[in-house]
Amino acid sequence: MSLFELTNLIKQTLDTSLAPSYWVIAEISELRLNQKGHCYLELVEKEGNYIQAKLRANIWSYTYRTISEQFLSSTGSELKSGIKVLLNVSVSFHEVYGMSVTVNNVDPNYTIGEKSRLREETIQKLKEADLINKNKLHTLPEVPQKIAVISSETAAGFGDFMNQIKENSKGYHFDATLFHSTMQGNEAVISIRKAFKAIHESDVAFDVVVLIRGGGAKTDLDSFDSFELARAIALFPLPVLSGIGHERDVTVVDFVAHTSLKTPTAVAEFLISGMDRFNDQLLEYAYRVEKVFEQKLNSQQQKLQELTHRIEHVSIQLLKSHQHLLKEKSLALKYKANHFFEKQNVKIDALQKQLELIDPELVLKRGYTLTLKEGKPIESLEIKVGDQIETRTSDSNIKSNVTAIEHE
Repeated sequence: MSLFELTNLIKQTLDTSLAPSYWVIAEISELRLNQKGHCYLELVEKEGNYIQAKLRANIWSYTYRTISEQFLSSTGSELKSGIKVLLNVSVSFHEVYGMSVTVNNVDPNYTIGEKSRLREETIQKLKEADLINKNKLHTLPEVPQKIAVISSETAAGFGDFMNQIKENSKGYHFDATLFHSTMQGNEAVISIRKAFKAIHESDVAFDVVVLIRGGGAKTDLDSFDSFELARAIALFPLPVLSGIGHERDVTVVDFVAHTSLKTPTAVAEFLISGMDRFNDQLLEYAYRVEKVFEQKLNSQQQKLQELTHRIEHVSIQLLKSHQHLLKEKSLALKYKANHFFEKQNVKIDALQKQLELIDPELVLKRGYTLTLKEGKPIESLEIKVGDQIETRTSDSNIKSNVTAIEHE
């Protein structure tokens, strides 16, 4: 049998033995489009990381346009490698090109259901490990300012987030540090977990971690349904805020994050609103302190006024009650002073009389004389014969010389 005869036999056998088409579950491991719009696929079935089966497939351009539009409309994602699909295929064999399958249709409901099933399995696994609320046990700082951001530096969502927090109307300051990560595709989970590790090992004492990614196709968010990534977030020692995708998107990461917000912009608004709340609290506390101080001041001023009135009243009463006593004391003092002055006057009169009695002029008038030598009483001088002395009487001065001294 020639090779052609063998390949022709295979073709005839397949044509007569197989049904016109089959619904097949497979994972797209490779997808490419050529210039004419034809789509070429490599379909695989895996057991863990082991490939159990592999087959080439194609979707002709006129069929691909319809299938891709329907799939995108139903799932929010384009057909691409890495997703599991349910395909309607026809098997064909060519003598030169070998066996291949032609894709006639793709059921998007299977892909949606498969994703939902895997997602629910992951959530159940996290619940069994008591990880759903683990990160929520961390206390979110009242004013988180040191922020570790996990995102792609070129992502529009990261740019929106940074613009929002930097250009906030209140002028609040946030210190945001980017830890760059791949945010979609097969490497996303490993890349994001490396970013979390880098934050944990950083010398900076961050207040919070923000995990953000802008919108996209639903299958672009598959990485955020990963059990390993969700587990890393649940066990992380800081509060993790998530802002992933559009408002309609909810991932497993959103379930385990401390606070789940719809978009990167919503995360920024949440942080700013936290600042607003804290600022309002400070203003409220300041208002309360001011009011308490005013009340205390008014109370003390009132007490001071009351005390002043009491002192004034008591002083008046004391003055009135002691006024009579003061008059009596004044009269007694005046009487004592007059009596004292009278006694002193008597003494002065007596002394005056004594002075008059010893006044030299009066003594001389009574017939006494005064003998002086050199203008001084002779009792204080030594008298000798020949000295000149002066004798004063009431009406004359007698000068004489001493001729003899007789001592008694």
